[in-house]
Amino acid sequence: MLNERLQRMRNKLFDSRPCITAERLVLQTEAYQKFAGEAVPIFRAKVVRYIMEHMTTLLMDDELIVGTPTNKYRGASLFPEFQSSTEFYLPELDAFPVRKTDPYDISPEDRETISRTLEYWKGKSMQDMSKEALPPEICDRIHDDIITVGLTNGVSGETTCDHEKLVTVGLKGYIEECRENIRNTVSCGREDQGKIDFWKACIIQSEGLIEYARRMAAEAEAQAACADEKRKKELLTIAENCRVVPENPPRSFQQALQLIWFVHVYFHIEVCTTANGFGRFDQYMWPFYEKDVLIEKNITKDEALEMLECFYLKACEVFEVRDKWYATSFAGYPMWELLVVGGQTPEGEDATNELSYLCLDAASELQTTQPVMAVRVWEGTPEALIRKGCKMIQEGQANPGFFNDNVAMQMALGKGCTMEEARDWTIVGCIQPGPGGGGTDGSPDAGYVNMGKMLEFVLHNGVDPQSGKLMGLETGDPRAFRNIEEFKDALKKQILHHYKMVTTGYNIMQSMHMTRYPVIFASMVTRGCVEAGRSVQEGGARYSTAGLYITGAANMADSIAAIDTCVFQDRDITMAELIEALDKNFEGEERLRQMLLNKPPKFGNDNAYVDGIYREMMQFIAQNVQTWPDARGGAYSFNVHSQTVNVSHGAVCGATPDGRRAGEAFCDNASPMMGRDTKGPTATVKSVASMGQASFHDGALFNLRFDPKGVEGEKGLTSIEGVIKTYFQHGGEHIQINVVDDETLREAQRTPEKYKGLMVRVAGYMAYFTELDKDAQDTIIYRTAHFKEV
Repeated sequence: MLNERLQRMRNKLFDSRPCITAERLVLQTEAYQKFAGEAVPIFRAKVVRYIMEHMTTLLMDDELIVGTPTNKYRGASLFPEFQSSTEFYLPELDAFPVRKTDPYDISPEDRETISRTLEYWKGKSMQDMSKEALPPEICDRIHDDIITVGLTNGVSGETTCDHEKLVTVGLKGYIEECRENIRNTVSCGREDQGKIDFWKACIIQSEGLIEYARRMAAEAEAQAACADEKRKKELLTIAENCRVVPENPPRSFQQALQLIWFVHVYFHIEVCTTANGFGRFDQYMWPFYEKDVLIEKNITKDEALEMLECFYLKACEVFEVRDKWYATSFAGYPMWELLVVGGQTPEGEDATNELSYLCLDAASELQTTQPVMAVRVWEGTPEALIRKGCKMIQEGQANPGFFNDNVAMQMALGKGCTMEEARDWTIVGCIQPGPGGGGTDGSPDAGYVNMGKMLEFVLHNGVDPQSGKLMGLETGDPRAFRNIEEFKDALKKQILHHYKMVTTGYNIMQSMHMTRYPVIFASMVTRGCVEAGRSVQEGGARYSTAGLYITGAANMADSIAAIDTCVFQDRDITMAELIEALDKNFEGEERLRQMLLNKPPKFGNDNAYVDGIYREMMQFIAQNVQTWPDARGGAYSFNVHSQTVNVSHGAVCGATPDGRRAGEAFCDNASPMMGRDTKGPTATVKSVASMGQASFHDGALFNLRFDPKGVEGEKGLTSIEGVIKTYFQHGGEHIQINVVDDETLREAQRTPEKYKGLMVRVAGYMAYFTELDKDAQDTIIYRTAHFKEV
């Protein structure tokens, strides 16, 4: 049960709405004008240090862990170097407080300051430059939601850093290492000078965070002068902690928490970043917990829990402001701050410890959307840890997600690492296994390909029926196809053609990021970059990957099965009749639509035929795209994963042969199309696991929903655990489960004020159901609510 402090802090979270603030924008603009002319890495470092030296030191009541990326509680900054002031910020400035997806408040004063300051940034953003850099044919397909290309208005890199090194050496250790590298390097050309500039930039930014911490210490001491005795003692401890970390290695559990949080705050001040995971938290934090709680008994277990819960609440204070399209496609303010527990040590022993359980306890008590909990499971995982996670799921917390160690290790090995590094995998991004703790840079969302559009292009010989334009490959008149193999061959050509367009565009954007927007601090704390003298944008991380994703995978498999069954095998309809019915969205053809929905088998019901189609198509994509290099010498990785892009991509696609109507959302990530998995959860998990996930280097995201009545009591708890283990036994990597009924979700739509704390799993993240727009809410409601194990 939460104590009074934590209850007050949690209530404050639920009673406040995110807001956009002007402070960082103003300071950044001043710094850009002040430091223009420096070498790119040094320039970027000095800009961020200037912000850290002048930004507000916000220290709020009740806090035990301090530091915020903005000057307001739950504040969000604007990053005009990445996102266009003319195409994004200024046109949406008045809409932010009232838009239906992820709204933000803006005070009149901040709005005026933002509007005035953005004049300087017109035409200067990465988003503005991308319009000129990308070929017109790629821009056209992005505009029509056929594909997406990452990095056009965001940062390169999702940072799950080397936390173990951080708590061992502190920033002083990084500074000394960079200085030593500079002393040992004689510049004999551009490459050497680039390394020296990078190391100098790392020192500059480290000094900026150290200065910020010292300013926070001074703020704590100033507040202590006016506080009661209890709070005064807490504030003086905070001040002491801030003078030790992040400069030096932490000496206590609270200092270690403070160090990690300072580093994560810095990520969100440096750039408009997301998916900064906390890595294998129970491993690198264990020595501090063991020392303070178990050996020296400096604090009690309850005090450690309170500190941990304060740390979790800080994770709820970071945001990335997204435009209307991204807010729809990544709905619910997701930040993907994943915290991993359990799994194996690099030597192959079980890694579970007392802190693993305490991390789940903190999440269970708070029930906040951040951090997102991830439990690594292998044959050596204690039953008690799995059971604790399942109990949280049974109670409707939508937390934790479960990961299959054996499959994730195979994915990590596919990226070229050693077995020891594979055992030490952690999540980089959403569900992507990265080798070796903090040595992988996963460049976010290289791009998505809309499978509904791929079907439309094959059925119209490359023409987009929505626009009438030739947008795909001309793969022949589908009326002349003699069998399903000819249809699939045409579809495969369309798919690879569009993934190649994504990677062409992404390589262009990567090249621009490595020369114009290297991310200094996040690179420094990623293993490999300081050693190489290069940022993650330049390939400095030990392992570099870029994720290629998909929308509508199950709809594609179901559509292929429907065409094969109804057109080629049973000849219920001709290809011409099918195309005509699709083009008019089944108007006057409901009997035909019902045949397409009900006669052919649907993915998600353990049917070898349609599951085999799904597997064939996913394996074909993975085996091709994962051989393609990216611009920085890394590799592309395939992931069956859509976030809520399935809503955006479905909205622009006409009716599909699986019986889906025009404009409806596609399937949810790697899950079956909503409502079509009717044979029970065991059949569903077997289908999803059958796609051969171990060969997808970035995994497959699987959502499952249970009705609470079907999983009540001890029997229900056993059923949840059984479904997870069955899924893993058949080769599944990741599973996350919502336990909530339709009635509760629909009542939350009607009276959101009564359901502020209702959490749901959306994709690889959680959101408060009432903070989602109706389209995203409906996709969750439409997921099959399995009542019992069969």
